[in-house]
Amino acid sequence: MPVVDGEVKTSVTTLMAFMAGEVVKGICAPCLLVLDAYFAVGPVFLMLKQVVGEQGQRLAHIVTRAKSNVVAYEDPPPRTGRRGAPRKYGKKISLTSLFNHKDLFQEVVMDIYQERKTILFYCVDLLWKPIKEKVRFVLVLDEGIGFILMGSDLTLPPEDMIMAYSYRFKIEVSFKVMKHLIGAFFYHFWTKAWPRIRESKERDLSSLKDREKHRIALTANAIEAFVNFGCIATGILQILALNHEHRIWQNYKGWLRTISSAIPSEEIVKSVIQEEFFHNFHSFSNSAIYRIIMSKRKKIQYNDLSEAA
Repeated sequence: MPVVDGEVKTSVTTLMAFMAGEVVKGICAPCLLVLDAYFAVGPVFLMLKQVVGEQGQRLAHIVTRAKSNVVAYEDPPPRTGRRGAPRKYGKKISLTSLFNHKDLFQEVVMDIYQERKTILFYCVDLLWKPIKEKVRFVLVLDEGIGFILMGSDLTLPPEDMIMAYSYRFKIEVSFKVMKHLIGAFFYHFWTKAWPRIRESKERDLSSLKDREKHRIALTANAIEAFVNFGCIATGILQILALNHEHRIWQNYKGWLRTISSAIPSEEIVKSVIQEEFFHNFHSFSNSAIYRIIMSKRKKIQYNDLSEAA
């Protein structure tokens, strides 16, 4: 369970950070997590800070888009020797106000979103109250549009942070492929054991019987397995596209008005595999998939004959 400062906190952000931490621990190698502004909260930074290797080195760092109202603080002033506790934070800074100081920004030319762009950026490390530590903030101006990135690694160059965040768009493309091409989210698993939302505002499952809890757990496992198979299928299509692009183009029977890339898309790879499988179906008679399909086909034919009789 997600634990922050010794307390269990279950929310979308903490659950994501917990699962990401478990994956990083399994990989046991330094990882950079690129997240949206929704996850720019203190608990996520604090939880992933605890993911360390055998030598105590930090394994999980974050690059995320900051919220529009983000504020940070300069280093506290030196102690004056007067009575009272020393200040923990210096001057408060609204990050969005820094966009008015164009003299702070520097220009860089980068290849992002498959095109060459000239970008203005300003990098500054400031104290962030939710974690009581410094965070690297990178203010970016891209064709007049400004946004702020924040990262936990103070040694990561700002250009690398901008480049890493530009890759986040590929996640949206992957979701589109999984939804419309693979059908990874077209599952129809449900159970009547799940209480109706309109009957109770609180979806507390503690009052359910063990049998009902078991049915809900089986349904959740079926949904996760279905989506995971979709992810695996998407990954296989991408691996084939990267490693066998010449063979795929040779066997592609469709027509494209323009070819934007030498690497075929997942849709093209899928169409080639479907065509090959259809024409060579009987040669796969020893495969498990063939036996499953044929067994179901025989049942359908038997039912049709029974009805006709």
